[in-house]
Amino acid sequence: MNWELIGDILLATVPLLVIFPSMFALTTWVERKALARIQNRIGPNKVGVPLTPYGGRLSLFGLGQPAADGIKMLFKENIVPTGADRLFHLLAPILSLIPAMLVLCFLPLEFPWLNGEQNSVKAFMLDGAVIFFFAITGLNTLAVFMAGWASRNKYSLLGGMRAIAQMVSYEIPLVLSAVVVVMIVGSLNAAEIAEAQAGWNWYVFQPWGLAAFVIFFIAALAETNRSPFDLPEAESEIIAGYFTEYSGFKFALFFLGEYIAMFAISGLAVTLFLGAGGGPGVEALPWLKVIWFLAKVCILIGVMIWLRGTLPRLRVDQLMGFAWKFLLPLSILNIFIAGFAWHAKNANEGTAVSVIVWVSALITLYAAAKGLDRVNRAKVKPRAYQYGE
Repeated sequence: MNWELIGDILLATVPLLVIFPSMFALTTWVERKALARIQNRIGPNKVGVPLTPYGGRLSLFGLGQPAADGIKMLFKENIVPTGADRLFHLLAPILSLIPAMLVLCFLPLEFPWLNGEQNSVKAFMLDGAVIFFFAITGLNTLAVFMAGWASRNKYSLLGGMRAIAQMVSYEIPLVLSAVVVVMIVGSLNAAEIAEAQAGWNWYVFQPWGLAAFVIFFIAALAETNRSPFDLPEAESEIIAGYFTEYSGFKFALFFLGEYIAMFAISGLAVTLFLGAGGGPGVEALPWLKVIWFLAKVCILIGVMIWLRGTLPRLRVDQLMGFAWKFLLPLSILNIFIAGFAWHAKNANEGTAVSVIVWVSALITLYAAAKGLDRVNRAKVKPRAYQYGE
């Protein structure tokens, strides 16, 4: 048995499996505090550390709230409906967490202090890491269906089917927006994509890259069921969606899987468009790559939280129409724009071609913005026969 290989895998995997769950706990506190500020509230501020046995408490702005929530979830009663399929009811939350945790091992994070070398230490070196990312995260669709079907609850089933339709629809523009980066780099390896953006050659600064990043980020919001695309768990319509019948630690696993998926898809966005761990000072201090990578991921998470407190939820017809009528055609158009830009660069074309590419990309972004504004303003037209006309 190759103990050295096993040791390297553990040294690379354990930091990933410790850093991101720890960030999950902190993110729940940050999100609750941020949403409270947006809504002119205080947020969690009571849970803290007792100072003396006779009273007094150090609240630390409510930083003990994530720990209190975790302890509460561990000790809450696990209720399973009488008619539910107990096996699949148990497997669904586990299956929703495994893909999100697994894909973290393929992000181009670097831990130079683990082996004394200035190179990436990862659990796996996979040439097709990008396509594997989309393939393995597709298992979450199966977990959602299992949760909705196994609960034997009509609201859970409706929430599960709604989530499946949403995730399948938005996976297409999500993948097509990543195709442009793969096409330009000529590789599916996440590490090679990161190396191609060394320095400040981030693809988000390119016209086709900016358009692809916007489409990718919008589709990522829908894939992770974040506002304004959180239709699968719309409380006012279908109670709590596909996890209506889940409580205790099973619900906590769904909650953890959703947040880890946010970190995973944000990490992929950083890898594809934001230069991965690139930033000032990384040449002199290689360990800064980890800091820069996590900082960029946290910024994207912050934008997701900001949007949750700002935008209203879409209707289901608006949600599906925006994916098929706007994001899908724009992502296909952006592939042609990227191909044109790549050909012009290799052919040493002049400034006129760059202007054309920039104008085309800006038109694509404008069309996406107008499409989102259009679905926000859409109204349901009443049928004439309902009013006897």
